[in-house]
Amino acid sequence: MNQRLTVELSTALAFGPTGIIWAFLPIHLRNLGASYLLISLVSLVPAIETVILSPVWGGILDKTGKGNRILLLSFLAQTIGFSLFPVLNNPEGFVVVVSIIGLFSSSFIPVYAAMATVSSSHYGQAIGKFWVSASLGYASVTLIGAILYQYLPVDFLFVLGATYGLLGCFIVFFAPTGALAFARSHERPRGYWGLLRQRRIAVLCLLSVGVLISASAFNNFFTVYLVNILNGSRLLAGVAATATTLLGALAYNYVGPLNDRMGRKPVFLLGAAGYAIYYTILYFVTNIVVVTVLWVLPIYPLAQSASAALMSDYTSTADRGKGLGLLESSLSLGGGLGPLAGGLIADSAQLQTVILFSLAVALVTLASSQLFLQKKPIGTIAASTQTDSQTVTS
Repeated sequence: MNQRLTVELSTALAFGPTGIIWAFLPIHLRNLGASYLLISLVSLVPAIETVILSPVWGGILDKTGKGNRILLLSFLAQTIGFSLFPVLNNPEGFVVVVSIIGLFSSSFIPVYAAMATVSSSHYGQAIGKFWVSASLGYASVTLIGAILYQYLPVDFLFVLGATYGLLGCFIVFFAPTGALAFARSHERPRGYWGLLRQRRIAVLCLLSVGVLISASAFNNFFTVYLVNILNGSRLLAGVAATATTLLGALAYNYVGPLNDRMGRKPVFLLGAAGYAIYYTILYFVTNIVVVTVLWVLPIYPLAQSASAALMSDYTSTADRGKGLGLLESSLSLGGGLGPLAGGLIADSAQLQTVILFSLAVALVTLASSQLFLQKKPIGTIAASTQTDSQTVTS
Protein backbone atom coordinates (compact mmCIF):
# COMPACT_ATOMS: atom_id res chain seq x y z
CA MET A 1 0.00 0.00 0.00
CA ASN A 2 1.52 3.37 -1.02
CA GLN A 3 1.86 6.35 1.31
CA ARG A 4 -1.02 8.42 -0.06
CA LEU A 5 -3.50 5.53 0.07
CA THR A 6 -2.36 4.66 3.60
CA VAL A 7 -3.04 8.18 4.83
CA GLU A 8 -6.40 8.50 3.08
CA LEU A 9 -7.67 5.08 4.16
CA SER A 10 -6.53 5.46 7.77
CA THR A 11 -8.14 8.92 7.89
CA ALA A 12 -11.47 7.46 6.73
CA LEU A 13 -11.27 4.66 9.31
CA ALA A 14 -10.41 7.12 12.07
CA PHE A 15 -13.40 9.40 11.54
CA GLY A 16 -15.95 6.79 10.47
CA PRO A 17 -17.08 5.66 13.95
CA THR A 18 -17.82 9.28 14.87
CA GLY A 19 -20.89 8.90 12.67
CA ILE A 20 -22.31 6.32 15.08
CA ILE A 21 -21.80 8.59 18.08
CA TRP A 22 -23.23 11.71 16.46
CA ALA A 23 -26.04 10.30 14.30
CA PHE A 24 -27.37 7.26 16.17
CA LEU A 25 -26.24 7.31 19.78
CA PRO A 26 -28.49 10.29 20.71
CA ILE A 27 -31.53 8.36 19.42
CA HIS A 28 -30.47 5.23 21.32
CA LEU A 29 -29.89 7.14 24.56
CA ARG A 30 -33.24 8.91 24.24
CA ASN A 31 -34.90 5.50 23.84
CA LEU A 32 -33.14 4.44 27.06
CA GLY A 33 -34.81 7.36 28.85
CA ALA A 34 -31.91 9.84 28.83
CA SER A 35 -32.66 13.56 29.16
CA TYR A 36 -31.52 16.01 26.51
CA LEU A 37 -28.96 17.31 28.95
CA LEU A 38 -27.46 13.85 29.45
CA ILE A 39 -27.43 13.30 25.68
CA SER A 40 -25.50 16.55 25.29
CA LEU A 41 -22.72 15.08 27.45
CA VAL A 42 -21.91 12.66 24.62
CA SER A 43 -20.61 15.73 22.78
CA LEU A 44 -19.65 17.95 25.72
CA VAL A 45 -17.31 15.65 27.64
CA PRO A 46 -15.21 14.59 24.61
CA ALA A 47 -15.18 18.25 23.56
CA ILE A 48 -13.69 19.28 26.90
CA GLU A 49 -11.12 16.52 26.55
CA THR A 50 -10.27 17.72 23.07
CA VAL A 51 -9.94 21.31 24.28
CA ILE A 52 -7.29 20.15 26.72
CA LEU A 53 -5.64 17.31 24.83
CA SER A 54 -5.71 18.29 21.15
CA PRO A 55 -2.90 20.85 21.57
CA VAL A 56 -1.02 18.32 23.72
CA TRP A 57 -1.22 15.69 20.97
CA GLY A 58 -0.11 18.34 18.47
CA GLY A 59 2.82 19.26 20.69
CA ILE A 60 3.86 15.62 21.03
CA LEU A 61 3.72 15.32 17.25
CA ASP A 62 5.85 18.46 16.78
CA LYS A 63 8.40 17.18 19.27
CA THR A 64 8.64 13.51 18.30
CA GLY A 65 7.26 13.19 14.77
CA LYS A 66 5.79 9.82 15.82
CA GLY A 67 2.40 10.21 14.19
CA ASN A 68 2.10 6.45 13.61
CA ARG A 69 2.43 5.62 17.30
CA ILE A 70 -0.10 8.25 18.33
CA LEU A 71 -2.59 6.97 15.74
CA LEU A 72 -2.10 3.31 16.69
CA LEU A 73 -2.87 4.11 20.33
CA SER A 74 -5.96 6.09 19.34
CA PHE A 75 -7.31 3.38 17.03
CA LEU A 76 -6.80 0.80 19.75
CA ALA A 77 -8.79 2.89 22.25
CA GLN A 78 -11.56 3.28 19.69
CA THR A 79 -11.72 -0.48 19.10
CA ILE A 80 -11.89 -1.28 22.81
CA GLY A 81 -14.49 1.42 23.49
CA PHE A 82 -16.94 0.27 20.82
CA SER A 83 -16.43 -3.34 21.93
CA LEU A 84 -17.72 -2.33 25.38
CA PHE A 85 -20.94 -0.71 24.13
CA PRO A 86 -22.93 -3.97 23.68
CA VAL A 87 -22.61 -4.80 27.39
CA LEU A 88 -23.98 -1.41 28.54
CA ASN A 89 -27.64 -0.91 29.41
CA ASN A 90 -27.76 2.58 30.95
CA PRO A 91 -27.14 6.01 29.35
CA GLU A 92 -24.51 7.02 31.92
CA GLY A 93 -22.30 4.08 30.95
CA PHE A 94 -22.30 5.18 27.32
CA VAL A 95 -21.21 8.68 28.31
CA VAL A 96 -18.30 7.26 30.33
CA VAL A 97 -17.05 5.03 27.50
CA VAL A 98 -17.42 7.78 24.88
CA SER A 99 -15.37 9.99 27.19
CA ILE A 100 -12.60 7.40 27.40
CA ILE A 101 -12.52 7.07 23.61
CA GLY A 102 -12.33 10.87 23.37
CA LEU A 103 -9.13 10.99 25.41
CA PHE A 104 -7.35 9.40 22.45
CA SER A 105 -9.46 10.29 19.40
CA SER A 106 -8.72 13.96 20.15
CA SER A 107 -5.39 13.27 18.43
CA PHE A 108 -6.87 12.52 15.02
CA ILE A 109 -7.43 16.05 13.68
CA PRO A 110 -4.15 17.69 14.78
CA VAL A 111 -2.10 14.71 13.59
CA TYR A 112 -3.76 14.19 10.21
CA ALA A 113 -4.20 17.92 9.47
CA ALA A 114 -0.57 18.66 10.36
CA MET A 115 0.68 15.90 8.08
CA ALA A 116 -1.51 17.21 5.25
CA THR A 117 -0.41 20.85 5.45
CA VAL A 118 3.29 20.17 5.99
CA SER A 119 3.45 18.21 2.74
CA SER A 120 1.84 21.01 0.69
CA SER A 121 2.16 24.78 0.47
CA HIS A 122 -1.46 25.05 -0.74
CA TYR A 123 -3.00 24.82 2.71
CA GLY A 124 -6.61 25.20 1.60
CA GLN A 125 -6.34 22.38 -0.91
CA ALA A 126 -4.43 20.16 1.55
CA ILE A 127 -7.03 20.67 4.28
CA GLY A 128 -9.76 19.99 1.74
CA LYS A 129 -8.26 16.62 0.76
CA PHE A 130 -7.88 15.66 4.42
CA TRP A 131 -11.53 16.38 5.14
CA VAL A 132 -12.69 14.59 2.00
CA SER A 133 -11.17 11.36 3.37
CA ALA A 134 -12.58 11.99 6.84
CA SER A 135 -16.05 12.76 5.45
CA LEU A 136 -16.11 9.66 3.27
CA GLY A 137 -15.27 7.55 6.30
CA TYR A 138 -18.10 9.17 8.26
CA ALA A 139 -20.51 8.72 5.35
CA SER A 140 -19.69 5.05 4.94
CA VAL A 141 -20.50 4.37 8.59
CA THR A 142 -23.73 6.37 8.65
CA LEU A 143 -24.98 4.66 5.49
CA ILE A 144 -24.17 1.13 6.68
CA GLY A 145 -25.24 2.06 10.19
CA ALA A 146 -28.62 3.37 9.03
CA ILE A 147 -29.45 0.01 7.49
CA LEU A 148 -28.18 -1.92 10.52
CA TYR A 149 -30.02 0.31 13.00
CA GLN A 150 -33.30 0.15 11.08
CA TYR A 151 -33.46 -3.61 10.68
CA LEU A 152 -31.13 -5.18 13.26
CA PRO A 153 -30.43 -4.82 17.00
CA VAL A 154 -28.37 -1.78 17.99
CA ASP A 155 -25.39 -3.96 18.95
CA PHE A 156 -24.60 -4.38 15.25
CA LEU A 157 -23.89 -0.65 15.14
CA PHE A 158 -21.28 -1.01 17.85
CA VAL A 159 -19.67 -3.98 16.12
CA LEU A 160 -19.36 -1.79 13.03
CA GLY A 161 -17.54 0.89 15.02
CA ALA A 162 -15.18 -1.64 16.58
CA THR A 163 -14.45 -3.11 13.15
CA TYR A 164 -13.41 0.28 11.79
CA GLY A 165 -11.12 0.78 14.78
CA LEU A 166 -9.53 -2.65 14.35
CA LEU A 167 -8.95 -2.09 10.64
CA GLY A 168 -7.34 1.24 11.51
CA CYS A 169 -4.94 -0.53 13.85
CA PHE A 170 -3.89 -2.90 11.06
CA ILE A 171 -3.43 -0.08 8.54
CA VAL A 172 -1.22 1.93 10.90
CA PHE A 173 0.76 -1.09 12.09
CA PHE A 174 1.58 -2.26 8.56
CA ALA A 175 1.96 1.21 7.03
CA PRO A 176 5.05 1.86 4.88
CA THR A 177 7.98 3.39 6.74
CA GLY A 178 7.45 7.12 7.12
CA ALA A 179 3.91 7.07 5.71
CA LEU A 180 2.36 8.33 8.94
CA ALA A 181 5.38 10.08 10.38
CA PHE A 182 5.85 13.83 10.69
CA ALA A 183 9.14 15.45 9.68
CA ARG A 184 10.45 17.50 12.59
CA SER A 185 11.27 21.13 11.84
CA HIS A 186 14.48 22.90 12.81
CA GLU A 187 12.69 26.24 13.13
CA ARG A 188 12.41 27.82 16.56
CA PRO A 189 8.98 26.98 18.01
CA ARG A 190 6.94 29.63 19.81
CA GLY A 191 4.98 27.25 22.03
CA TYR A 192 1.34 27.42 23.05
CA TRP A 193 1.38 30.74 24.88
CA GLY A 194 3.49 32.34 22.19
CA LEU A 195 0.88 31.34 19.60
CA LEU A 196 -2.09 32.54 21.64
CA ARG A 197 -0.42 35.90 22.21
CA GLN A 198 -0.73 36.48 18.48
CA ARG A 199 -3.91 38.55 18.15
CA ARG A 200 -4.94 36.99 14.86
CA ILE A 201 -4.66 33.47 16.28
CA ALA A 202 -6.66 34.39 19.40
CA VAL A 203 -9.39 36.01 17.27
CA LEU A 204 -9.52 33.02 14.94
CA CYS A 205 -9.93 30.64 17.89
CA LEU A 206 -12.72 32.73 19.44
CA LEU A 207 -14.63 32.98 16.17
CA SER A 208 -14.26 29.24 15.66
CA VAL A 209 -15.87 28.69 19.07
CA GLY A 210 -18.82 30.83 17.96
CA VAL A 211 -19.28 28.98 14.66
CA LEU A 212 -19.36 25.61 16.39
CA ILE A 213 -21.75 26.72 19.11
CA SER A 214 -24.13 27.85 16.39
CA ALA A 215 -23.64 24.68 14.34
CA SER A 216 -23.92 22.15 17.18
CA ALA A 217 -26.50 23.57 19.60
CA PHE A 218 -29.38 22.34 17.46
CA ASN A 219 -27.72 20.02 14.97
CA ASN A 220 -26.50 17.76 17.77
CA PHE A 221 -30.17 16.90 18.37
CA PHE A 222 -31.27 16.97 14.74
CA THR A 223 -31.72 13.20 14.38
CA VAL A 224 -33.82 13.23 17.59
CA TYR A 225 -35.84 16.13 16.14
CA LEU A 226 -36.31 14.27 12.87
CA VAL A 227 -37.36 10.97 14.44
CA ASN A 228 -39.19 12.00 17.64
CA ILE A 229 -40.70 15.38 16.66
CA LEU A 230 -41.26 15.13 12.90
CA ASN A 231 -41.93 11.36 13.00
CA GLY A 232 -39.24 10.45 10.51
CA SER A 233 -37.73 6.97 10.44
CA ARG A 234 -34.34 5.99 11.85
CA LEU A 235 -33.39 4.94 8.33
CA LEU A 236 -34.14 8.47 7.10
CA ALA A 237 -31.99 9.88 9.90
CA GLY A 238 -29.09 7.67 8.86
CA VAL A 239 -29.52 8.44 5.16
CA ALA A 240 -29.65 12.15 5.96
CA ALA A 241 -26.44 11.89 7.98
CA THR A 242 -24.82 10.04 5.10
CA ALA A 243 -26.00 12.59 2.53
CA THR A 244 -24.75 15.45 4.66
CA THR A 245 -21.31 13.86 4.86
CA LEU A 246 -21.10 12.90 1.19
CA LEU A 247 -22.05 16.42 0.16
CA GLY A 248 -19.54 17.67 2.72
CA ALA A 249 -16.81 15.56 1.14
CA LEU A 250 -17.74 16.92 -2.28
CA ALA A 251 -17.77 20.46 -0.90
CA TYR A 252 -14.33 20.08 0.70
CA ASN A 253 -12.97 19.05 -2.68
CA TYR A 254 -13.93 22.48 -4.04
CA VAL A 255 -13.93 24.67 -0.94
CA GLY A 256 -10.34 23.77 -0.06
CA PRO A 257 -8.88 25.19 -3.29
CA LEU A 258 -11.41 28.06 -3.08
CA ASN A 259 -9.61 29.25 0.05
CA ASP A 260 -6.41 29.53 -1.96
CA ARG A 261 -8.07 31.42 -4.83
CA MET A 262 -10.76 33.54 -3.19
CA GLY A 263 -9.20 34.09 0.22
CA ARG A 264 -9.78 32.63 3.69
CA LYS A 265 -11.94 35.39 5.19
CA PRO A 266 -14.62 35.47 2.44
CA VAL A 267 -15.00 31.69 2.70
CA PHE A 268 -15.25 31.88 6.51
CA LEU A 269 -17.93 34.59 6.21
CA LEU A 270 -19.91 32.45 3.77
CA GLY A 271 -19.97 29.68 6.37
CA ALA A 272 -21.22 31.96 9.16
CA ALA A 273 -23.85 33.50 6.86
CA GLY A 274 -24.91 30.04 5.73
CA TYR A 275 -25.83 29.03 9.27
CA ALA A 276 -27.80 32.24 9.80
CA ILE A 277 -29.87 31.56 6.68
CA TYR A 278 -30.24 27.86 7.52
CA TYR A 279 -31.68 28.46 11.00
CA THR A 280 -33.95 31.26 9.82
CA ILE A 281 -35.64 28.95 7.30
CA LEU A 282 -35.62 25.97 9.67
CA TYR A 283 -37.56 27.86 12.34
CA PHE A 284 -40.48 28.56 10.00
CA VAL A 285 -40.53 25.28 8.05
CA THR A 286 -41.48 21.87 9.47
CA ASN A 287 -41.96 19.88 6.27
CA ILE A 288 -39.84 16.78 6.80
CA VAL A 289 -38.47 16.76 3.25
CA VAL A 290 -37.50 20.44 3.31
CA VAL A 291 -35.98 20.15 6.79
CA THR A 292 -33.92 17.13 5.77
CA VAL A 293 -32.68 18.84 2.61
CA LEU A 294 -31.66 21.90 4.62
CA TRP A 295 -29.73 19.77 7.09
CA VAL A 296 -27.72 17.96 4.44
CA LEU A 297 -26.49 21.18 2.82
CA PRO A 298 -22.69 21.39 3.35
CA ILE A 299 -22.22 24.61 5.35
CA TYR A 300 -19.62 23.51 7.85
CA PRO A 301 -16.82 22.88 5.28
CA LEU A 302 -16.74 26.60 4.50
CA ALA A 303 -15.84 27.81 7.98
CA GLN A 304 -13.82 24.75 8.95
CA SER A 305 -11.55 24.73 5.90
CA ALA A 306 -11.04 28.50 6.06
CA SER A 307 -10.09 28.43 9.75
CA ALA A 308 -7.64 25.54 9.26
CA ALA A 309 -6.05 27.27 6.26
CA LEU A 310 -5.69 30.48 8.28
CA MET A 311 -4.10 28.65 11.19
CA SER A 312 -1.66 27.03 8.76
CA ASP A 313 -0.86 30.51 7.41
CA TYR A 314 -0.23 31.78 10.90
CA THR A 315 2.08 29.01 12.12
CA SER A 316 5.51 27.73 11.20
CA THR A 317 6.21 24.06 10.59
CA ALA A 318 7.66 23.85 14.09
CA ASP A 319 4.33 24.97 15.57
CA ARG A 320 1.92 23.50 13.01
CA GLY A 321 0.74 20.63 15.21
CA LYS A 322 0.27 22.91 18.21
CA GLY A 323 -1.51 25.56 16.16
CA LEU A 324 -3.94 23.12 14.58
CA GLY A 325 -4.37 21.54 18.00
CA LEU A 326 -5.36 24.91 19.45
CA LEU A 327 -7.81 25.40 16.60
CA GLU A 328 -9.29 21.97 17.19
CA SER A 329 -9.57 22.83 20.89
CA SER A 330 -11.56 25.92 19.95
CA LEU A 331 -13.82 23.98 17.59
CA SER A 332 -14.33 21.28 20.22
CA LEU A 333 -15.09 23.86 22.90
CA GLY A 334 -17.80 25.29 20.69
CA GLY A 335 -18.92 21.77 19.77
CA GLY A 336 -19.31 20.98 23.46
CA LEU A 337 -20.85 24.24 24.68
CA GLY A 338 -23.39 24.22 21.85
CA PRO A 339 -25.03 20.89 22.76
CA LEU A 340 -24.88 21.80 26.46
CA ALA A 341 -26.76 25.03 25.84
CA GLY A 342 -29.10 23.24 23.45
CA GLY A 343 -29.82 20.48 25.96
CA LEU A 344 -30.58 22.96 28.74
CA ILE A 345 -32.88 24.98 26.49
CA ALA A 346 -34.66 21.88 25.14
CA ASP A 347 -35.26 20.47 28.63
CA SER A 348 -36.58 23.78 29.99
CA ALA A 349 -38.58 24.86 26.91
CA GLN A 350 -38.75 22.78 23.74
CA LEU A 351 -36.35 21.55 21.10
CA GLN A 352 -37.55 24.04 18.50
CA THR A 353 -36.46 26.92 20.77
CA VAL A 354 -32.87 25.83 20.31
CA ILE A 355 -33.13 26.90 16.67
CA LEU A 356 -33.53 30.54 17.76
CA PHE A 357 -30.48 30.27 20.01
CA SER A 358 -28.37 28.87 17.16
CA LEU A 359 -29.60 31.64 14.86
CA ALA A 360 -28.65 34.35 17.34
CA VAL A 361 -25.14 32.95 17.80
CA ALA A 362 -24.71 32.66 14.01
CA LEU A 363 -25.61 36.32 13.53
CA VAL A 364 -23.20 37.47 16.26
CA THR A 365 -20.41 35.34 14.80
CA LEU A 366 -21.04 36.69 11.31
CA ALA A 367 -20.83 40.31 12.48
CA SER A 368 -17.73 39.65 14.60
CA SER A 369 -15.99 37.85 11.74
CA GLN A 370 -16.54 40.80 9.43
CA LEU A 371 -15.13 43.19 12.03
CA PHE A 372 -12.23 41.29 13.55
CA LEU A 373 -11.06 38.45 11.29
CA GLN A 374 -7.96 39.45 9.38
CA LYS A 375 -8.55 39.37 5.67
CA LYS A 376 -5.20 38.18 4.40
CA PRO A 377 -1.89 37.55 6.14
CA ILE A 378 1.06 39.37 4.61
CA GLY A 379 3.42 36.79 6.02
CA THR A 380 3.42 33.88 8.41
CA ILE A 381 4.66 33.35 11.89
CA ALA A 382 7.33 31.21 10.30
CA ALA A 383 8.65 34.28 8.51
CA SER A 384 8.57 36.40 11.64
CA THR A 385 10.32 33.64 13.57
CA GLN A 386 13.11 33.43 11.07
CA THR A 387 13.65 37.18 10.87
CA ASP A 388 12.82 37.86 14.53
CA SER A 389 10.92 40.89 13.33
CA GLN A 390 7.80 42.52 14.69
CA THR A 391 4.41 40.79 14.58
CA VAL A 392 3.00 40.54 11.11
CA THR A 393 -0.21 42.51 10.55
CA SER A 394 -2.59 42.68 7.69
